[in-house]
Amino acid sequence: MADEERAKPQHAFISTVPAGRGERRLALSVVLTSVVVFLGVAPFTKLNLAPLWPFIPIYQSALIVNDAITAVLLLGQFSFLRSRALLVLAAGYLFTAAMASLHMLTFPGLFAPGGLLGAGPQSTAWLFMFWHGGFPLVVVAYAALKGTPRDTPARPGGTRLAIAATSATALLVAGGLTLLATAGKNALPAIMRGNQYTPAMLAVVSTTWALSLVALVALWRRRPHSVLDVWLMVALCAWLLDIALAAVLNAGRFDLGFYAGRVYGLLAASFVLVVLLLEHARLYGRLAESNGRLALEVVERRRAETQADEANRAKSEFLSRMSHELRTPLNGILGFAQLLEMDTPTAGQRESVEHIRKGGQHLLALINEVLDLARIEAGKIAISLEPVQVGEVVRSALDLVRPQAAARRLTIAHDVADADHVTADRQRLQQVLLNLLSNAVKYNRDGGAITITSAVREGQGRISVRDTGHGIAPEMLARLYTPFDRLGADGGPVEGSGLGLALTRRLAEAMHGTLHVESVVGHGTTFSVELPRAVAPTNGAAAAIAEAPPAAAVAPARATVLYIEDNPANLRLVERILSRRPALTLMSAIQGSRGLDLARDHRPQVIVLDLHLPDLDGVEVLARLRGDTRTRDIPVVVLSADATPGQVTRLLAQGATAYLTKPLDVHEFLALLDRLCEGTVLHA
Repeated sequence: MADEERAKPQHAFISTVPAGRGERRLALSVVLTSVVVFLGVAPFTKLNLAPLWPFIPIYQSALIVNDAITAVLLLGQFSFLRSRALLVLAAGYLFTAAMASLHMLTFPGLFAPGGLLGAGPQSTAWLFMFWHGGFPLVVVAYAALKGTPRDTPARPGGTRLAIAATSATALLVAGGLTLLATAGKNALPAIMRGNQYTPAMLAVVSTTWALSLVALVALWRRRPHSVLDVWLMVALCAWLLDIALAAVLNAGRFDLGFYAGRVYGLLAASFVLVVLLLEHARLYGRLAESNGRLALEVVERRRAETQADEANRAKSEFLSRMSHELRTPLNGILGFAQLLEMDTPTAGQRESVEHIRKGGQHLLALINEVLDLARIEAGKIAISLEPVQVGEVVRSALDLVRPQAAARRLTIAHDVADADHVTADRQRLQQVLLNLLSNAVKYNRDGGAITITSAVREGQGRISVRDTGHGIAPEMLARLYTPFDRLGADGGPVEGSGLGLALTRRLAEAMHGTLHVESVVGHGTTFSVELPRAVAPTNGAAAAIAEAPPAAAVAPARATVLYIEDNPANLRLVERILSRRPALTLMSAIQGSRGLDLARDHRPQVIVLDLHLPDLDGVEVLARLRGDTRTRDIPVVVLSADATPGQVTRLLAQGATAYLTKPLDVHEFLALLDRLCEGTVLHA
């Protein structure tokens, strides 16, 4: 039998597992061996032997124990499988255990000259016949009930009630037959005369023997055979040989047939018990093995979870470090490029600086895309889902790409309903649309068109960006979202990294949306992002914010800015930037402890803080500034190359007034300083 077949839950017990070739061969070998021994003993069955009185209680006690244990094991299987056939068979074994006990008590000369329980000369013999005729009838009932729907008691405790009722019935039947064989002994034909059989015995024992044969045939015809069926048939064969030796071929009690038949009877009672015990040992072994595997799996799972947590922490630390290490040099490049762009007098110099700035910005965009992809894969990207107005986000993205589109004489048309809302992260949705619109500009024809449409149906909002470019070949579509694969455009005039669409798709999926593409070579491509539809929120708060008057962008005189930074290039950059605000005085410290001292002594109007310092971590510096009554109210602007969203959120929650990332946007930085220093009253 296949291992996977045996492993099925319904095939866990010998009462349900189909008998394999090995079981059938072993059972046949046992039957053939029993028949060979029977044929060797049969000619000598009438040989008189001395009465061995201890043999009878020992033999009967062994039978009682075997049958009782077998009944209990079968009832245990019934309580799990709830099979009527098993319940009936268990009752049969309980009946045989009771009959063996009563047979021993009534045996003449064993406990009393005429036997106990008011037995007569015929009582023990009739109990033997009732015993050996009753069990085959139970087997016939078992065979008839095999394969019927299992009994599932609806009431609580129904299984226990069924077991109790069946056990009581088996004992009552045994008691009734005993009452008939003892109190009603005169109503039964005489089948014993002393220790010898009467002619009436032949008819009675033939009927009993025939019942065993009928039971064997009934069980044989009821296929497929389980392992229990096979060994129950072996037991019936031994039962037939028992009756033949002890009640047909022999002459009476205490001859060779009498003793040999009882040996076969003990074997008949032992076969099923041995198989059940072996099954329980096997199940216990499997349980122990399963528990061992489960414990090992739990340990391995915990180890894997620990390793995964460590890997995630390492990846987060790596992302933070890479963000810092890559953005720090770019801060100097782009910062000084912006300053040069403000100061450069000639057109040629301005063009050179513009190339530097654009190259730096392209590199920054590439770094941002790589880090975003890594964050998504690590599950570290921060997504804040809320109702977002589609029209407002589309217009915001269009404002950013119009200069590029105008440079290529592209016309832009959009049909977006302001009433449409989707569930998304506004910043990430704008990033998605900006990527799609940038591609529509870069890969379009000069003088072509870009069309943006939106539609809401079936609970989904769909935003589509269509261009009139050259289109994408069908064989290329499968590679469209592969990072760094530009579909053969690497050597072309269009700049790109091959990361934009991969990132766009991941961002759409992170917002529980999807990204679709349709393209016709020679006619253009349409990208569509689908997101869950949202109900429009109330706009009172948004209106209040929109109507708030803008802050004045004029810095007061003689405000002090403390910059805590250990990188000379970054210090020099901020120094050059603040030179454009003569009213601002820059004070610097390259160590966190020195910066704390300066903050306490000079009480600057603004503190600009880097996070990676040689002595103290910037987070610790922020905590100490906020914990000191002398510095707790000073605005602290964190300026760091670590742009991970979690870090930004954490530092703002811990008391930072603002969080700016490197490379620094000069105009944004100056506007922030102007706002923070507004209203400061200084004396000359």
